[in-house]
Amino acid sequence: MSQWIDDELIDLNLGDKRLDERAKVLLERFTANPQASINAACHGWSETLAAYRFFDNDKVRAEKILEPHRRAIIRRMAEHPVTLVVQDTTELDFTGTEIHGDGPLSYEYRTGFLDHSLVAFTPEGLCLGVLDAQIWARGDEPKLPWKQRKHDPIETKESFRWVQMYRRACTLSEEALPTKVVMVADSEADIYEMFVEAEKSPKFCRAEYVVRLCENRPLPEPDQQACAEVFHKLFGAIGGAPVLARR
Repeated sequence: MSQWIDDELIDLNLGDKRLDERAKVLLERFTANPQASINAACHGWSETLAAYRFFDNDKVRAEKILEPHRRAIIRRMAEHPVTLVVQDTTELDFTGTEIHGDGPLSYEYRTGFLDHSLVAFTPEGLCLGVLDAQIWARGDEPKLPWKQRKHDPIETKESFRWVQMYRRACTLSEEALPTKVVMVADSEADIYEMFVEAEKSPKFCRAEYVVRLCENRPLPEPDQQACAEVFHKLFGAIGGAPVLARR
């Protein structure tokens, strides 16, 4: 594992060689015992103290640690004809723990952070690594009703993260050639702006996508047999289509 970490973070640059080495030591400790606290994962009090100092250092940024891993993933992706880049959100629940900056989760009595990640896989299910991650906390202000928020710009909503990660997938289409990049997302990504983003992306760097159905959208082509311009809906078209597979 130590050799793999050295290879994966070969071009890590936190602005201080000692920080680079500490990052590798901590990664090895947490890999060996991922469910443990910092104190339990580290070997002794001096190493624990060094870990807390590492996380408290302004030079240590999550994106800096992730960047060499991301470049290594892109090299691995280029070895495969197709790569799936899957995005989803998970909750980091710190309910009952005194922690700075947390916020309400799906149920307001639970508190913590939200983590929206983009992870690369081969079609066979082999994980190639974490390409990107957004971590944030919701504010304590009351949530407005859905009808009031519906017409707000997408950039002001949490759902904008799906569009941002699709943009990242399109960037990967250029960086990881010759692999074909296919973005995969759950039904929460079935938002109009996501598909607009895909349509306006240049074809040479446009990522393919598979999004789980949520909204009953009109089909893009009108009914050719109707005397007036009529657009059928997706649910009806699927309901009348032959079954291709069962799971």
